[in-house]
Amino acid sequence: MNEETREPLAKLVWLDPFSGSANEHPLREGDRIKIGRSASNDIQISEGHVSREHAIVACEDGAFSVDDVGSANGTFVNGVQVYGMNPLSIGDELHLFVSVLKLLSPSDEAGPEAVERVSAVAGDRASLRITRGPQRGQMFALLKDELYIGRSTPSSNWEIALQDPTVSRPHAFLVKEDQQWKLFDLGSINGTSVNSQPITGGKAQQLRDGDRIMFGGTLTVFHTGFPLQPSNGQKEINGIS
Repeated sequence: MNEETREPLAKLVWLDPFSGSANEHPLREGDRIKIGRSASNDIQISEGHVSREHAIVACEDGAFSVDDVGSANGTFVNGVQVYGMNPLSIGDELHLFVSVLKLLSPSDEAGPEAVERVSAVAGDRASLRITRGPQRGQMFALLKDELYIGRSTPSSNWEIALQDPTVSRPHAFLVKEDQQWKLFDLGSINGTSVNSQPITGGKAQQLRDGDRIMFGGTLTVFHTGFPLQPSNGQKEINGIS
């Protein structure tokens, strides 16, 4: 019996972190649905806090389960972090740090609740959106008050890891003080600039909503919130919104 003739026993629904559109993936007997940032996954969520291979949702003998496969930021079921293989029930919510997926029966509608859930988790967080560079389109929610930015390597532990050889290890530092975000360059080789003005001499640069920040050759836009799509509904042109 091929996949098209097997009736789904459930489905995963989630919100695309950039377009805001709701998506769903059927779950059939014997399925092992891989979820992660890499395009090789069955469900690709290109959000910066999702690992390349993050988790697997399976259906075996009519029972559902989720297995975290060594993700950097963890997998949570209904707000509780899980380790190894854990059972799932219809109605359960999976949190991949910011991104939220929900396990529903095949006939249930995703509705607007996915938007509400993502907004509840990340809507009050500042963020960086990459508009030019190898990770164009990715969004990083600033979930800590202190974050390091640097080049992605197998051993890197930066909160924001950029897959760009022009970015240093580490490159820059973000800190939130008195509700104000400040940015420092850490002596990077190719420099850090805000709105085309280099940060020099170890000085802090205060950030405002919409500031364009260049880390080496990667261009980002700083937002005081977590927009689900480019601000003001504008489309990106040549990597700049």
